[in-house]
Amino acid sequence: MKEFFIKNKNNIIKISIITGIVLCIFGIMNRIFELTVFNLFRNLTLPYIKASYEESKKLFVTLSLLKGVADVIEGSTVNVSMILGMDIQVGDVIQPIYDIINAIWKVALASVVVLKLETIYFEIFKAKIGSFLIFLSLVAILPYMFFNNRITEILKQISKYIILIFLFIYVMLPGGILLSSAISSYFELEYKKPAIMKLDNSLDRLNRVKDDLFRLEQSKSIFNIPGQIESAKNKIDNFGKEINNVSQDMIENTPVIIGIMLLSYIILPLIIIFLLYNLIKIIFFPRISK
Repeated sequence: MKEFFIKNKNNIIKISIITGIVLCIFGIMNRIFELTVFNLFRNLTLPYIKASYEESKKLFVTLSLLKGVADVIEGSTVNVSMILGMDIQVGDVIQPIYDIINAIWKVALASVVVLKLETIYFEIFKAKIGSFLIFLSLVAILPYMFFNNRITEILKQISKYIILIFLFIYVMLPGGILLSSAISSYFELEYKKPAIMKLDNSLDRLNRVKDDLFRLEQSKSIFNIPGQIESAKNKIDNFGKEINNVSQDMIENTPVIIGIMLLSYIILPLIIIFLLYNLIKIIFFPRISK
């Protein structure tokens, strides 16, 4: 049997190519591809992508609220400073928090965009496009199996690059996402989720500061009553301490969230796709070029 295949290798390849072309023409290849490779990667990667997208959207909304609250607090502290006629440092304290929030907000926005593109990936690159690329590759390589000249050599190279495009779209991209999700899931569960919970807590604490400052501004008419100015000063000092505590918590948690988001959604998939690309070139393409 082995000798038979070796002896009739070229004929077997010709028959396989022609059969593949026929299957593509009648739409059978499209169905085969959809039920195997396409659905395999889609079923394995799409749930992770959708879950990550929803989580990133929630984080983005939380950070947007934090930015809004920080703006309100900064504006309120300026007004209180003018009313009390004293040098209050709360506005200066809130600025580092705003800068931290703004940095992580940009990363969250980028993650939302990347994950949204990944969610519509399977909508854009349907199985029909994959089977069409296979069809083009088979049609381009077929003349080379019968005639060996300059034109068929060019067609063979075209066929090779079409296959590379096919593998990049339908194997490397979803494969990179799948492998990166398996690796990053541990870091997200152990480090990112606890950090996000602390971020939500920071939002609640800043909201309380904002509400207290608003009430303090509304009661500015009583600041001429003996003892009220001193009480207001004490409240402002407490606000400053609370904001400083929130700032310290965010300094500790923000690098964790930013690092894991960049690693999970951008850096790790790109590294794995790059490695898969080079692996396929080393293993697969030398065989085609023979």
